[in-house]
Amino acid sequence: MYVKDEYGYKKRVRKKTNRPLLITLLCLLIIAFGFWSLISSYIGIYQGFGTLYPAANALMIVFSFVAVSGVWNMEKWGSVTFPIVVGLKILFDLMFGHFNGWYLLGFIPAVIFMMMLPKMRKTE
Repeated sequence: MYVKDEYGYKKRVRKKTNRPLLITLLCLLIIAFGFWSLISSYIGIYQGFGTLYPAANALMIVFSFVAVSGVWNMEKWGSVTFPIVVGLKILFDLMFGHFNGWYLLGFIPAVIFMMMLPKMRKTE
């Protein structure tokens, strides 16, 4: 959005969107779980799954960090990307035989992020 200053020149002003407390808490919980999962993937918890699973798991966690950073900044692409990443993470877990029902809880914040989609702003 452009606004004219006192001299008549246009200057670009970013529209600030306030982040709800629920979004803040969910993002912090997801980031904490992601760090825990990253650390645990390299201390030997996933030894029986070969060497590809920890790398794929870490890649999915990095993608989820990117999506959560978009949600944290109240960008629409973040709330659309997060459910995609959760679905891909579940598919990778099914492929490698490490599916855990607890990962389905990732769809709860995804649904909340999608419900907040009208309040988020488009990236210019």
